[in-house]
Amino acid sequence: MKRLFDLLNLTLLLLMGMAVTAAYPRLPARVPMHFDLAGRPDRWSGRSGLVVLVVFAAVMTGILYLIIRLTPKWAINPRYLNIPRKEEFLRLPAEKQAAYWAVYREFFAGLAAAINLLFYLILRGTIRIAEGSASLLPFKLMIPALVVMGLVLVYYTRRLIVMPGRLVRGDE
Repeated sequence: MKRLFDLLNLTLLLLMGMAVTAAYPRLPARVPMHFDLAGRPDRWSGRSGLVVLVVFAAVMTGILYLIIRLTPKWAINPRYLNIPRKEEFLRLPAEKQAAYWAVYREFFAGLAAAINLLFYLILRGTIRIAEGSASLLPFKLMIPALVVMGLVLVYYTRRLIVMPGRLVRGDE
């Protein structure tokens, strides 16, 4: 599943970059950068604000992947690890701990994918408004991204909370 999330993150970041690159020459000097609850633009920026949005998404994704990479290394020191049944978990053999870290990596990659999907939808809506083909940011189109984000959070949070106990008992 992590590889699917990795591919999805890469694809969404590339799509965001391509969307801004393709639209940039025809965008007006002033583009919307913030929206009220009704979806109306209420703060504006230069065209480069859209580039900043893509860079921000890429940096945020990079930070989440850095967390994926570093947390298992930091967890060697129990002071930096906050999971249920921590002491018992740390006494488990490395291969059982590896199962936990695999789910942990999936969680953060899935979270990044849901956030990137949301960024992509916001970016596409912003470009449409800036080009004049829409007047409101369609929040209902963002509902799928928010649902995916909620499902990822609930599913993986539950698994990450329950899994240490199951590993200790030998259920997984």
